[in-house]
Amino acid sequence: MSWGIFGEDLPDEANRVTVDAALTDSSGIPAPKITYAVSENSRRLLDFHIARATESLHTAGAYDVATEALMRSSGWHLLGTARMGTDPRTSVVDPYGRSHDIPNLYVMDGSVFVTSGGVNPTSTITALALRSTEHLIASRRDQRIPA
Repeated sequence: MSWGIFGEDLPDEANRVTVDAALTDSSGIPAPKITYAVSENSRRLLDFHIARATESLHTAGAYDVATEALMRSSGWHLLGTARMGTDPRTSVVDPYGRSHDIPNLYVMDGSVFVTSGGVNPTSTITALALRSTEHLIASRRDQRIPA
């Protein structure tokens, strides 16, 4: 028997994606650097729910309970690095995934999420990509051109 605990990370300016100063890909293009740390709030949320899950297992008759707080091998859905919104001061892309700053750059993945539940985000990513693509096609003659 196992429990999987999913919690929501609150937005944290310290968590971000930047361009790595030293690392490049095979074409010499600078690589992204992901900076992420579990916040104090997220740690407390996980600890609380791990304790509740442990209690439930003991109540159900378990005699040996092992816990692992952060399962790196299970993968995570790190979302929200290119936040969607209408205000360029607080978001990276508009509601259709178009960059506020770079003409004709669209982001159509989970990074546009402003928040996420504890479920796989694939269906929502797919729905947003379809919505954004339909908007891109409908407005294709109005695309901004880089200056």
